[in-house]
Amino acid sequence: MENKIKVGITGAGGNIGTTLVNGLRDKFDLKLFDLKRMDPGKSANPKQIDFIRLDFAEPNQLKGVFAGLDAIIHLAGNPNPSAPRADTIRNNFVATSFVFEEARRAGIQKIVFASSNFYHQKDIASALRHEEKTLTTLNACATPDCPYAESKVFGENLGFHYANLGISFVALRIGWSVPVDTPVPYDSAYMRAMFCSKRDLVQAFDKSLESEEKFLTAFAISDNFESVFDLTETKRKLGFYPQDNSADYY
Repeated sequence: MENKIKVGITGAGGNIGTTLVNGLRDKFDLKLFDLKRMDPGKSANPKQIDFIRLDFAEPNQLKGVFAGLDAIIHLAGNPNPSAPRADTIRNNFVATSFVFEEARRAGIQKIVFASSNFYHQKDIASALRHEEKTLTTLNACATPDCPYAESKVFGENLGFHYANLGISFVALRIGWSVPVDTPVPYDSAYMRAMFCSKRDLVQAFDKSLESEEKFLTAFAISDNFESVFDLTETKRKLGFYPQDNSADYY
């Protein structure tokens, strides 16, 4: 029987988590974690997957839950840019620090962190107003403009620390992936630039789990005509070649 890589997914019940569970469950041995109760059997694939309900900001609940896993995909956190700062601090800053530390204790070999295009928040706004003519690269300075964006900068910096402790770390600056898997209902200049289809999202995380880089940042967006990001380094270092383009949906 083939030995599959054992991968834990935090925040597995959310939009991105649901996409990844359905897209990765055949290739990896998954274990799911979420603050809210979920039924991992309710998906396109009826195979049962282990699920643990817990609060990631409570270290006592985290003790030992990652034992036996090879990798963690950390999605959990409040994704609302307008959430109260106190909520974002608890669920994005504090919880992320606890998850990463518990991963280290458990001997996890890799963390894939769901960062965000909000890492470049002000640069994106400027580009969409046509104030910037050049594409944003991965090495551009962070330009957060809300607590949610700040939490993604924090997560990437914390990941660099854990990479120096021996854990391979990949931060994916994710675009905008929606349950309906089409940009049309959310049409805007931002969506046309940031759209990430489900199959492109799954490919980005799949490549991240396979990556042998010690520390890597990459964009996880579709190959959109109206993109404001330069995907050159992402394609070269991660081997991620998105297949979709927001323009093809119109």
